[in-house]
Amino acid sequence: MTMVAAADISSQDELESMRETFGEDFSMLAELYLADSPKRIAALREAAAGGDAAQAARVAHSLGGSSASIGAPALAAQCLALEQDCRNGALDKLSQQLQNIETAYKHLETKIRGMLQA
Repeated sequence: MTMVAAADISSQDELESMRETFGEDFSMLAELYLADSPKRIAALREAAAGGDAAQAARVAHSLGGSSASIGAPALAAQCLALEQDCRNGALDKLSQQLQNIETAYKHLETKIRGMLQA
């Protein structure tokens, strides 16, 4: 699975489509995503720092699912790749993967906040 550059994340999201699909509920879902994701990223960083591959895989799975649900398939794919690597014991790329996820999330957060203010 190839890693997607953070700069490409915003061009590959489906946020507008999801906003149309969910209508007025999109704002609530987006707020929940923005409130929850930083906690998951912090938990992912903590698990990675502690070498807890099983916990990192669980958190990556959860973050990936919520990212897919909000309309961020590229970020979801990055989470899936990290989850699979953790489950396979391939932790050599974990730090770089986590950094890529954090960068991608920051881009998405900026876009979502802009959408919510519009």
